[in-house]
Amino acid sequence: MKKKLFLLVALCMILTSCGGAKPQDKEPSSPSETAKENTEVSMDKPVVYTSFYPIYNLASQIAGDKMEVKSFTNLKTESHGWEPSAKEIAELSNSKLIFINGAGMEEWLDSVKSSTDIEIVDTTEEVTKLEPGHTHDHDHEHEEVADEHDHEHEHEEVADEHEHEHEHEEVADEHEHEHEHEHNHGMYDPHTWLSPKNAIIQAKAIAEKLSEVDPENSEYYMSNFKAMEDELNGIIKEYEEKFSKTEKKYFFVNHAAFNYMAHDFGLEQKALTGITSTDEAGTQKLKEAIDIAKELNINTVFYEQGGSDKSAKTLANEINAKTETLDNMEFATDEDLEAGKTYQEIIKENLEKVYQSMI
Repeated sequence: MKKKLFLLVALCMILTSCGGAKPQDKEPSSPSETAKENTEVSMDKPVVYTSFYPIYNLASQIAGDKMEVKSFTNLKTESHGWEPSAKEIAELSNSKLIFINGAGMEEWLDSVKSSTDIEIVDTTEEVTKLEPGHTHDHDHEHEEVADEHDHEHEHEEVADEHEHEHEHEEVADEHEHEHEHEHNHGMYDPHTWLSPKNAIIQAKAIAEKLSEVDPENSEYYMSNFKAMEDELNGIIKEYEEKFSKTEKKYFFVNHAAFNYMAHDFGLEQKALTGITSTDEAGTQKLKEAIDIAKELNINTVFYEQGGSDKSAKTLANEINAKTETLDNMEFATDEDLEAGKTYQEIIKENLEKVYQSMI
């Protein structure tokens, strides 16, 4: 009896040991092993390059997990005036494809063309480009404002001729100083991507090219594009309705980068500096801006996220207005990259800020 009881207990212990034991989980990979695994996964994917952040953002959404998308320029630094190093061009040569904005934005393009055989896809080929200074005509209101100021100046008497000449010298010096800080983008305004209507055209160019080089996943790329197109069309419709109800049609910016966005919605930007200038507005320009801003009853002066707010604050203080940022998307913040913020989210935030300044 005791022998049977002993055998029964032993059998239960064996069964409990076998049945209750859990298979040992695989030990977590070390950081180096994880990096190696990620590298091995990414090496299985084709690599495509983009010129800078907005094109990277669009391409990443369309390519999804089928391709590795890289940016030729640093995603977190200003793209104006950037020139690639020999090492960066050599790395670019390992890929077969790069998507660019075009419209003169990529000043380094000639050096890439002369040094690599990479296929360059201009995403703005089908975009209607605007020349610098192109504006909507709102019943010639802005022309009348300018004419009034010209008329006033014609009737001003100069008390001190020497002082008058000195002022002209200062203005000339300011203009010369501004030109020193300008970059040459050619005959067109290069900021096409700030228009959601243009972004649809540019995204479609990306999707069609990816479908061409990877036909097996064509349906996947076009489906991702269609989802983006639908979202952007919804944003466009929402803000066309909003802006159609506002009496104001003007907004003030420190840098003339938002003309395409303004054009989409029948608005007009008033800028303190030109399309390519990275310098602060000069004294004479600020004086002119103060007069126009008062005449148009401007209550918000915008400056670019990550850029200087000096000129914007000077103007805002003079007209009792507030300052606010707009994102020109020429580079990304750490927060945007970590959150995976989409082009659609950024453009909607810009539009809402401009709309709020008009109500």
